[in-house]
Amino acid sequence: MIARCTRLILPLFLLTLCTGCLTPSAPLVPGSIPERQADAADGVAFAKMIRGADEGSRERSILRELRRGNLPDFLRELVQIQYNAKTRSGRTVTVTLWVMKDYLAVGDDDEFVRVPMSPVTAQQVADAFGFSLPTARLVDEIYRAARLRLPPNPFKPSDAMVTVDEFVRHDRVIRQQLDQDQPDELIAGHKKDVVLSNQLNDRPKKVAIYGWHRANGSPIQPLSTVHGNWYADYSHGIRLISNMVLIGNRPLPLAEVMQDPELAPLVSYEGTLSHVRYRTEGAITRKNWWPRS
Repeated sequence: MIARCTRLILPLFLLTLCTGCLTPSAPLVPGSIPERQADAADGVAFAKMIRGADEGSRERSILRELRRGNLPDFLRELVQIQYNAKTRSGRTVTVTLWVMKDYLAVGDDDEFVRVPMSPVTAQQVADAFGFSLPTARLVDEIYRAARLRLPPNPFKPSDAMVTVDEFVRHDRVIRQQLDQDQPDELIAGHKKDVVLSNQLNDRPKKVAIYGWHRANGSPIQPLSTVHGNWYADYSHGIRLISNMVLIGNRPLPLAEVMQDPELAPLVSYEGTLSHVRYRTEGAITRKNWWPRS
């Protein structure tokens, strides 16, 4: 099954349903990303600002910058992907969703850095923007839809992998893979995704990660909840998804689809999800962070 991929500019996409057709007229893909301020720090400056911070301060800084719209314009242009899948009863339907073309980054189009962050921070950003985090199935569908698939570049495991210096170093590797230019299309394969999963039901203080696909389509990282929900290393990425989807020609909230017994298999390998977001209130209880970056 081949997924189709086309570009969508979020503020201009208006859609309504009619008998057997789709015509522009009413919003389907809600979301609210603030405009970037002229005085906002670029990626290089931001990385320097948080380099000496512990993870608690770093997470708060990432959240603050993203909430105020300090992200590249190319992340505001969603990409539409489509694929066919079966419901629980075996009916084949077309699923249409809209995703960010790359992982969350701080900065402008010329100078930005992709920023790993805890799932708690990621969820707060998703909430602020009106988006959702993906499931493992959706990560696979995004990878299959992407025409530009970058091979993973793992670093040797060490304590340094959670530091800002390693975040920046890995971002530079990705830029080299892209010949320094950010392409105007969907990119996949270069990060592990923070995902939603039922494995978190019994491990609510953990983060679920998945992905980093090899060229043959198999992920380096199987679905895992080993790390605590305070954890983020250079390999992690946050790709946000519109919280509205089309199931056939029917617009539905993604959260509703994830929790519908008949429809959940369209977007989840695990069937219905018990929780469609990470807990954010009082979520992180870890007091001893990694050494300062």
